[in-house]
Amino acid sequence: MRAWWRARPVLRRTVITAASFTALLGLGSAALIGLAYAHFNGQLHRVSVLQRHDKSIRDAERQAHAENFLVIGSDSRRGANARYGREPGERSDTTIVVHLSPGRHRATVVSIPRDAWVEIPTCTNQQGRPVKAHRDLFNAAFSVGGPRCTIATVQHLTGIAITHFVEIDFTGFERVVDALGSVTVCSPKAVHDPGTHLVLHEGDNRLDGRRALQYVRAREALGDGSDLGRIKRQQQFLGVVLRQAMSGSLLGDPVRLTHFLDAATKAVTVDKDTSFADLRNLAGSLRGLDPKRVAFYTAPIADADYTPPGTDYAGKVKLDDAKGRGLYQSIIDDRPAPSTPAHGDKPDRTAAQRTCSL
Repeated sequence: MRAWWRARPVLRRTVITAASFTALLGLGSAALIGLAYAHFNGQLHRVSVLQRHDKSIRDAERQAHAENFLVIGSDSRRGANARYGREPGERSDTTIVVHLSPGRHRATVVSIPRDAWVEIPTCTNQQGRPVKAHRDLFNAAFSVGGPRCTIATVQHLTGIAITHFVEIDFTGFERVVDALGSVTVCSPKAVHDPGTHLVLHEGDNRLDGRRALQYVRAREALGDGSDLGRIKRQQQFLGVVLRQAMSGSLLGDPVRLTHFLDAATKAVTVDKDTSFADLRNLAGSLRGLDPKRVAFYTAPIADADYTPPGTDYAGKVKLDDAKGRGLYQSIIDDRPAPSTPAHGDKPDRTAAQRTCSL
């Protein structure tokens, strides 16, 4: 049976295509659903990173039925990513927490600035070596301790229990966008960014994977040139991708859908407890939500031009602990976040809004 199956790659791809489509729509037989699940689930790369018994988690019982995904965009230059430069080590280029309420009636997305000055708690890196507690830029947690220390830092900062971890690198991001076909963003002016080589014309721009990566990484030539401005662009871009990935045109095309799922499951690293079914449930929950119930926030900020004591850093971010606690507690309690107009603790954009801004 196995030799017969391996000897017919065209038939195998055809069956997997049909299986993935029917399984996702809940219309396939148990055999087809099992085939699709095994194929995509088997492509996920997994690491042991979650810390469910972390004492930093607040009101753990109240969070028991929520789903909290920590999504990290890594700037690693390993392997295929070497074409993006020779920057040593790796950092969390983008970090967001995606909260799905227990009833799946609300989703909240919180971005954590990479340049935020935070306390990195005592943690254990991927090699099992301890990392002492210290204060540093937020993205340094990934540099010194990988995803385990980043999760520990997020839980220490927010009290939110991280239940799933998803990491994607530059190459994986490109492949996922290419599998979508393209993503359209609107620019209010022409742009030529010498750092990322991004070129945009005024108005709508259709971006393939390479140009989309340039867009979400660009800083100096877009907006105010800050990382906080880039966060808002990334959130807007994520809203566009969510709408496009959940659209009927993708879900109604078996070949495109399979190509997208194939690219996505090959592109990401997840924790050992996260399966393809969890990712499918995340997509299904977001698809079933009214876009107005998907709110994007940035961790509340007290000072966006901060110099941490005892350092020569300039232009870093000091977080607002009091307002941050209010935002994070609203997620823990599964209630709407406080809506005050200062320091980024109001929604930056909803996934429903299409803006022409940088």
